[in-house]
Amino acid sequence: MRKSPVVRVVAAFCLVLASSACFAQEEGERPGLFSQPDFPYTGQGPFVIGPARFLSSPVFGIGFMAGALVCAPISLAQDPRMEGNVPREKQASIVCGRGLGTALGWPVYAAVGLPFFILKGLFWDAPRALAGAVSRK
Repeated sequence: MRKSPVVRVVAAFCLVLASSACFAQEEGERPGLFSQPDFPYTGQGPFVIGPARFLSSPVFGIGFMAGALVCAPISLAQDPRMEGNVPREKQASIVCGRGLGTALGWPVYAAVGLPFFILKGLFWDAPRALAGAVSRK
């Protein structure tokens, strides 16, 4: 028996929501090297940020690794000149990795979060605003 495309889309949607719980955190950047900005979904909560981070993380990671590899020779040359005193977050390979990772991962983050942002606005924010307006009368 073949499953309809609607069932597959709903199943994929549920899988993304369920698996994104581990990526959903409060506002701000995640700690560590892989810190993605929350903009444009700052303050939108785990329903929007979780799936966006979950699906953009592989792209961000690939960009981070590519940028770190490209700038690794610069880091290797920089470290002896500074006698090993270059802070980890200032090393050229880390800076290049973050830059390329963000350049590749942020558009995916913004695009993936958009449907969840719209759904949250339609089915969570709008009813709450209407209920608040009705209760104030």
